[in-house]
Amino acid sequence: MPDNEAFWDFYWETRLQPMENLGKRAAILAASGLIRQLSPQLGRPLRLLELGCGEGQVMGALLDAHAQLCTRQNSVGVDYNPRSLVQCQRDYPGVRWLAGDFTDPALLTGLGKFELVLLVNALHEVFSDTFSAEMGEVDVPLAKQRVEKALGGAAGCLAPGGWLLLFDGLEPPGDPGRELRIRFLDSAARQDFETFARQYQPFRISYRPAGSPLCVELSQRDFTRYITKSIFLGKHLWESEQRESYQYFTEAEFRAAFTRQGLQISGLHTLTVNEEKWRNRVEIQTAGAEFPQEHILILAHSAAG
Repeated sequence: MPDNEAFWDFYWETRLQPMENLGKRAAILAASGLIRQLSPQLGRPLRLLELGCGEGQVMGALLDAHAQLCTRQNSVGVDYNPRSLVQCQRDYPGVRWLAGDFTDPALLTGLGKFELVLLVNALHEVFSDTFSAEMGEVDVPLAKQRVEKALGGAAGCLAPGGWLLLFDGLEPPGDPGRELRIRFLDSAARQDFETFARQYQPFRISYRPAGSPLCVELSQRDFTRYITKSIFLGKHLWESEQRESYQYFTEAEFRAAFTRQGLQISGLHTLTVNEEKWRNRVEIQTAGAEFPQEHILILAHSAAG
């Protein structure tokens, strides 16, 4: 396929049009650009590893698009869900799809080394898996330790000079307990919030009425959780999404963790993908407050050998 930005813009616009998960789209676009840059520099096809690959949409799309730039038979996807891997094998044959826990050092040791490692919406699941029944919420200090350990394991799979791409949730900067006053634009949106607050499991969502039946006050942290997760209400994904906290690190924490793992960040972007939808459902009445950047995309590389 031609190495032409206009062509690739058209290709991905067409190829990713059915993909509902806009976060995955952002990750695929960033990885595609990196692959087109890196493979010619190295003079050989790239080996890809995706940890927490789900149904393989990210790595599968990249391997389909860049068949000449990536080695399909030497690329690996890992996920703990056997049903997802059945879908991977059906949709993207010729790739090594493995069932397992990517936080297991023994599993990672046997995988080999890769020019590109993908962590797309994966580490927040590691964070959420430390839910404590005794505490009634995620054990945050332990969860952050496990996230960084998992990041270190992923970095250990990089070939010299290899790249790691991470896309995941982002805690907003500043005081997470800052109080926000919001107004729902209709009673249906207000009721959806009640459902979310009642069913969301990783943390207790606290709020209080604020005058009008459509107004509530809550912390910035809980507001971010609400706008990130309640998009899944009423969908089949809510069964799993209600058990996972998408946010776990701030941008500063991400930067520090990458540095500690010997990774040099070359690109970092924060974004939100649903702001237009939320402006049609809820108004932030607190002066100076805006909808948070709820996602982070990081491209980083290891030291060359």
